[in-house]
Amino acid sequence: MTQPERTSPRSPSRLPAWASPPWRLWPALAPLLAIPAAYLLDATGLGHLSGRGVQETAALVLMPAAVLVYGLRYALGRDRLHLVLLALSIAFLCREIHFTGTQRGVYIAVALIGVWCFVWRRSLLDGLRRNSRRTRWVVLMMWAYALAMLIQRRAFRVLPREGDLHIQMEEMAENIAHLFLIVLGLV
Repeated sequence: MTQPERTSPRSPSRLPAWASPPWRLWPALAPLLAIPAAYLLDATGLGHLSGRGVQETAALVLMPAAVLVYGLRYALGRDRLHLVLLALSIAFLCREIHFTGTQRGVYIAVALIGVWCFVWRRSLLDGLRRNSRRTRWVVLMMWAYALAMLIQRRAFRVLPREGDLHIQMEEMAENIAHLFLIVLGLV
């Protein structure tokens, strides 16, 4: 009789499913590509494609799609994560529509959603533990929104012409985050 093969504590099977193998995180590069894309589009005379007008129009397509995806997913499955992400999508949609109070309102909504997640943390974490693809996309989505916020807060001031292009970089990174939010609803 053969002995079962033992795995070392450092083997890839011991890593969290979202972290191994490394190519599963390739989408993490997408929001970073917003930075060189803004420079490239500007240098080629296509800077209007990365401009606020085009990017905010794209966001007004992406965010209703996210609301629809999470509304349907919650209605069909009653998964608490989908309900939380539906609320987040609605908050972000309100911000993209740009009516009075949405700039502060989205921060308040995100804080309340954070409290809501804390209250439901056990069931949310259990659901994420059971679905590694979903966990990976949650991490990727959070990374993309965090990067967009860093760009908005001018964390990349050291880059040449960042003052001229930071809005384009931020808007493109934010739309990639919106796209990741939709993908998360589909996995």
